[in-house]
Amino acid sequence: MEPEELKKIIESVIENKVQYYWLYLVLSVILSLLTVFLFQFLKDKGKNYATKQDIADITRKIEDVKAEVQNQQDVEKQKRQLKYNAILKSLTLIDAHLSHLLIPTKGQKIKKQHASTEEARECHSSLILTCETTEILELFSLIMFGSKDPNATKEAPTDLLNKYRNLARKELGFGEEIPLDRDLAWFGYGNFETKNTNA
Repeated sequence: MEPEELKKIIESVIENKVQYYWLYLVLSVILSLLTVFLFQFLKDKGKNYATKQDIADITRKIEDVKAEVQNQQDVEKQKRQLKYNAILKSLTLIDAHLSHLLIPTKGQKIKKQHASTEEARECHSSLILTCETTEILELFSLIMFGSKDPNATKEAPTDLLNKYRNLARKELGFGEEIPLDRDLAWFGYGNFETKNTNA
């Protein structure tokens, strides 16, 4: 139906209200339905557009959170690796220290192990930077330097080593303290050593 025809019908309805009353009603209902339909259509389109925008925003936020979590996990993994390396290095330094501190009993040997002061400094700094508590740092210092208090009760170096190992287990989250034997705490010399022909 052309707009001109529609216009004529409407004018004719207005002039002859009674004769075209039913047409007037039908047109009113149709226009009302079209208005409601058009309003609902536009409202749904707006919702769909908003929903697409919301989904895009939510997806972007989820990806941002995942990236942040991944970054945090990477940082924690790196920190844990640095701590693990520092603790292993500290145990190596303690072994070197004990190899010069302990005196072999008759018939036994102790193979000397060497480390540099620079290695000890680097390890000490790494422990300070990575360990959560000062307990392991204090025990490392006690083993390496001895007590500041000349009246302090002296503990056997292998007992201190065993305490240190258990603190290292705790610091690394490797479980509860385990009982360690003082006499079997440290290798002084292994019968498996290769013989040095130059010595």
